Amino acid sequence: MISAPPGFGKTLNMDMARRFLEIEVDEDGKAIELDVDEDKRCLKSVQTKSKNFKLFEGKKILEHKQFVFKHFGKYPTIHVDFSELVGNDYEEILVKFRKILNKAFRQHAYLEKCSLWDSEAYNKKTFMKYFDPVKCASLDEHDVKFGLDHLAHLLYGHHGRAVYMFIDELGASVNALVHPNRMTIKDRKKTIQLLQYITGNLLKGNRYVERSLTYACQKTSNLMLRNASNVKLFYFIEDHDFRKFYGFEEAEVKYLLEKAGRLEDFNKIKEKYNGYNTKSVDGIDTKIYGTWTIMNYLKTGNFDVYWSADILHKIKELIGHAKIRSKITRSMSHKMIGINRIDLRSSDTIETSYKMFCNGEVNEDCDGDVFIQFLMAQGFFHPIYSANDNIYLAIPNRTVYSIFDETLRSIDSIKKYYNHFPDLIENFTESLEDLARSRNEDAVYALAKNIDVLLRSGKTFETKYELQIVLDAYMLQKFRHVSVECKTSLHTKYDTVLVIADLHVMFIIEYKGFRDCDPQILDEGYDTLVEESSLKKVFPKDTPVVQNRIYFDIRKGWRGEILITYSFNSMKLNTVVSKSAQN
Repeated sequence: MISAPPGFGKTLNMDMARRFLEIEVDEDGKAIELDVDEDKRCLKSVQTKSKNFKLFEGKKILEHKQFVFKHFGKYPTIHVDFSELVGNDYEEILVKFRKILNKAFRQHAYLEKCSLWDSEAYNKKTFMKYFDPVKCASLDEHDVKFGLDHLAHLLYGHHGRAVYMFIDELGASVNALVHPNRMTIKDRKKTIQLLQYITGNLLKGNRYVERSLTYACQKTSNLMLRNASNVKLFYFIEDHDFRKFYGFEEAEVKYLLEKAGRLEDFNKIKEKYNGYNTKSVDGIDTKIYGTWTIMNYLKTGNFDVYWSADILHKIKELIGHAKIRSKITRSMSHKMIGINRIDLRSSDTIETSYKMFCNGEVNEDCDGDVFIQFLMAQGFFHPIYSANDNIYLAIPNRTVYSIFDETLRSIDSIKKYYNHFPDLIENFTESLEDLARSRNEDAVYALAKNIDVLLRSGKTFETKYELQIVLDAYMLQKFRHVSVECKTSLHTKYDTVLVIADLHVMFIIEYKGFRDCDPQILDEGYDTLVEESSLKKVFPKDTPVVQNRIYFDIRKGWRGEILITYSFNSMKLNTVVSKSAQN
């Protein structure tokens, strides 16, 4: 089983492998043979009736002629897709699985006319129960459990070789258990047991199945393989031989862009997306870019990331819970977060997940690690390393950062989570407006006092990111009527640069210890700061009211004190330290 987020080429790779390996047959069930040179034991460059072979013409794989001769078109295959295996009750799951069975049998329609039925060992009546859509729709639970096993048996009998089994989207059924639906606890347990029985019976010690390849978006999909303990698990980003075949590495992205005559776009892709940090099997740092994302960019010129709207909605819904929000805000400050490794093979854990995803219940017994691990499986986090039962994660790229950032910066969410009273917010924003009008040092001290009171009135800030978004949100809310530009550390070397252009006020918000608070950048002058902050458009160097520009550097010291370094037109630096810290 190989896991990777949506849009990383899992289904495409599976289809390629299946088409390379599967035996093609004519309408009578006779295998279509490739023309070969028996003396050299390799393929000849001749026409063939094989449709699959034509898909590989011109590809590098055909340079390995002996390998192709040995493996191409040599194995019976079964391919099933579990992406539709979702439902609101157990009966609906059975209905969906009957359809999957019928589709699998009809992929081998030639069996209806084959010579198998001349032997007493095979019963055509049983075959027709699965092959006929009407009869298949009324299969009982026992027949559903053994359907794929029966098909493998028939293919083994017809071709004389054990099958290669391909199961795509194994995790769809896991997702169905934690998505909003009406399924009861009893039905969820029955669904898990059914799928565990099917995969265990099919993949563990089955003489009719030679090998299998299974894909899933999330590593928790191994729940469905509980009874197939011989299946090897390869998880996304982790160090294994198959990782390089999913997504594109930087060199591959550059190659594709160069072929399209757009190599200069690489910096744009790096700025917007920047891939997933990982190590290749030889230990060298590298990045992986989503296959769908890069190919879509080459086709349309638009930069989109492949995630479902349902997942994005679920993030916005659950991120407000304290335990989840705390972990994500820490990661937004470019810090690793640790979670307990979750094993969804427990029915109790499934119940916890269901309550969280469907009912929004996050309590003391569930600290959100299930949700964080779910996000990791979807590509919103990547593992840095594991230790014992803990996984340490980080945000992988700028796109993910922007999604979290948009959600966490909601003004309603901030007011609720940080418990800031409306009157304190009003005092802070009014003092900011007074400063914009008066531009004197008394107004600076009044602003510093109100920032200090505001930040001490509610939840204690644990990260620089929290300080950043709270101040940004209130300032942006107050100055809706003027031009406001906010840039985060994704675009500058500061945590946040907020410019109120019409008032010629610039805020730089940082989160450092007291001893590190010397703003050296100002020693080189205000215009240099603008240049290095990439803010020339919104804070132009040649503005006619240069003398009215105000600069603020807001920081939180290591003792919890708030420090505001400010500069007026003279470039002279002054620092205000919150009185409560001094006292």
